[in-house]
Amino acid sequence: MAPELAALLLVATVDEPVGRALRRVLHWATLVWGAGVDEAPLALVHDVGFALLRGHGLRLCGGRERARLDGILDDEQRARLRGTRLRFEDRVLTTLLRDPSVQAAHIVIAGTPADGQDAVVAHALTSVLPRVLAGRRWPAQQIGHLRAAVESADDNDDNDDVNAFVAAVDVGDLAAAADVLDAVEAPVSPVLAPEALWELARLDVVPSEAARLALRTVHKTMAALPAPSSSLLSLLKDRRHEVTVEDDHAADEFPAGGFDAMSTRGILENLVRSEVAYVGVGAEDSPGAPDLFDVRFVEGELLYYTRDESPLLQRRRQLTVLIEEVPRLRHKLVELPTQTLVLCEACVLRAFSDLQQALGASAVTLRLAVSGDDDDVVSEERGVLATSLMSEIAHRRAAIVVPSELPTAGRVTFSPRPPPSVSTKRNRALWVRVGGPTWTVTTSKGEVIEVEPRDGLRDVVDLLMLMA
Repeated sequence: MAPELAALLLVATVDEPVGRALRRVLHWATLVWGAGVDEAPLALVHDVGFALLRGHGLRLCGGRERARLDGILDDEQRARLRGTRLRFEDRVLTTLLRDPSVQAAHIVIAGTPADGQDAVVAHALTSVLPRVLAGRRWPAQQIGHLRAAVESADDNDDNDDVNAFVAAVDVGDLAAAADVLDAVEAPVSPVLAPEALWELARLDVVPSEAARLALRTVHKTMAALPAPSSSLLSLLKDRRHEVTVEDDHAADEFPAGGFDAMSTRGILENLVRSEVAYVGVGAEDSPGAPDLFDVRFVEGELLYYTRDESPLLQRRRQLTVLIEEVPRLRHKLVELPTQTLVLCEACVLRAFSDLQQALGASAVTLRLAVSGDDDDVVSEERGVLATSLMSEIAHRRAAIVVPSELPTAGRVTFSPRPPPSVSTKRNRALWVRVGGPTWTVTTSKGEVIEVEPRDGLRDVVDLLMLMA
């Protein structure tokens, strides 16, 4: 083993058997450095990796010696190394262990089968280590040199005797490794963003880095869009009477008309009876003064029963979308921030999410289809969308279908082609012509709206919400 690698492992602060953990740590480092985080020192890969793997079960060395270093360090040098280790534990590792996002990542890793845990840990390290390094850069590690060390560790997998490692280390290497720990500061919490945790939990179904990059870009574009206006939300709620109700069952099969909850809004007939107890309270010594009942009424604090409504009366909305010729939309124009296809998918997913938040998750469904002349590209995009909508598909609130299964009424079409010449007013279709720096939206009434995708995607999302 190279002396500098042995030194970095010996100054690590997590109490793991050196020989037993060696192959695992070197495997993590190979994946992390190969992913581009090649300035991360091996000691950080070791400590942060085991913090993610063990969670609150992590064991720290503290002031104890990790290895028998009597033949290498004198008392003063050992004391300095212990001080470095204690400062790193207090400053960095305890901060990570208190971070809710790190604990969430640990839960994901703990629930992963043993044969896939190393890949998940390494993927989490690629997100955590840049936050720990916080811009501090060390010389890039040589990944080929590391792969040779991995092969050497494979031959001595069960070797827990640290003497073999200690013999290869000199004082200069240990001092340089200790300086690495001294230079690292506490990371800012949270170190893992929600989208990173989402990706970590689905790493087994999205093994391709290209697909993960596409999903990250779609979700980042979605998150960057502003919230829908209050006027649009009011319009959506006021139009619910226009939506056809489900009438497969008789109304008497469902309980309706009773009380199911309490609210601070309502009519006096639904007033909670115990609220009458406040009448006269607080005005005993001042005739004509408002009592506590009056004060609670003015402040809107009185409680009212709310009536239960039959599920039969719940309106259902369906967002129907077709994205045509997806191979042609996999391009990046200079005028746009990302690929045209990514912008289209972000509009659809954001409109579906906003509708669910405005009207309730169970009141909105999505039927989405993609088409094109390249079956491989279409299959890839279906996989990306299915991964993003995995939870909704499992709850039967969304479906990825073939184009022939989409209804024509209320359909939204994203296409690089111009809209058909036949009037679509009867079917209330919406056609979004994409592929250029400016998108053209044609409504069922024949209105043509030009949208700049760079800063006008919110307008497209609003039109999709109104079409549901």
